[in-house]
Amino acid sequence: MIKRLIVTFLLSVSVLTGLATNRALLVGIGKYDRMKTGWNVLHGDNDVALLRPLLKKRGFGDITTLINEQATKARIVEALIQLAERSQEGDRVYFHFSGHGQPIRDDNHDEGALKKYDESIIPYDACRDSRKMNGTYSGQYHLIDDELCPLLDAIKRKLGNDGELFVAVDACYSKGIQKDEMTDIDPELIRYVRGTNYAFTPPGRITVKSPKEFTKGAILTVVTACQENERNIEYKAPSGKIYGSLSYYISILLKSNADFSQWRKCFSEKSYMNRGIFQSFQHPSIEIFP
Repeated sequence: MIKRLIVTFLLSVSVLTGLATNRALLVGIGKYDRMKTGWNVLHGDNDVALLRPLLKKRGFGDITTLINEQATKARIVEALIQLAERSQEGDRVYFHFSGHGQPIRDDNHDEGALKKYDESIIPYDACRDSRKMNGTYSGQYHLIDDELCPLLDAIKRKLGNDGELFVAVDACYSKGIQKDEMTDIDPELIRYVRGTNYAFTPPGRITVKSPKEFTKGAILTVVTACQENERNIEYKAPSGKIYGSLSYYISILLKSNADFSQWRKCFSEKSYMNRGIFQSFQHPSIEIFP
């Protein structure tokens, strides 16, 4: 009898360990050290506080958060590597970044002749220009898209054909917008732009390999708060708190469901347009990689 119970228990454990898991990595930076890095304060940390309980309520049992000074480049990279190691076939994985974004010179020339810059997200320890760190900063703490792609692909490979990876970047790689487009924005929010049109040009060459194409299999969806030539203005919620516009819209989706296929439909059909969350000059983007 005891032997039978043990066998039953072991069988049930093996079944449970094979079940798909919902996993999330949330990175939110609001309190950049302006004196050290040159970046303005934002409310990316508010986004994590908003999304974490909603994800938990929707069945995400494995949630890692990196907030403010925790979100250095090294720790973000480490968390993505560990997320790939934990992921299994059939899992649904959500990666969210809230903070600044900046174009950076394309030194490996993988962006094409007309486009001279890569995109990058700005960890807590990245600087706005090379004048920081006593004039020695050379972009080593920027997380460039060429570096991020293989980290995401490692997760995608682990998920097999039935898993899903959804990535949300609530930042911007911005160029200027005209003054008349700013007239209807709450003056408080004009201060909170997630990114800069100032392109970072390192004093030395950045040696980052061009990423390979994503592995076929699990669906990878990448959404951003705006196009690469637009600014991402934060959003003041009815509660008075300030969040990233993309983060707040995803919180609305989460309150309804955590179905990535439905989320893709909402972004593809631009269901967000009449909600008053995104500015009129802001156009969220979506890319899908099968």
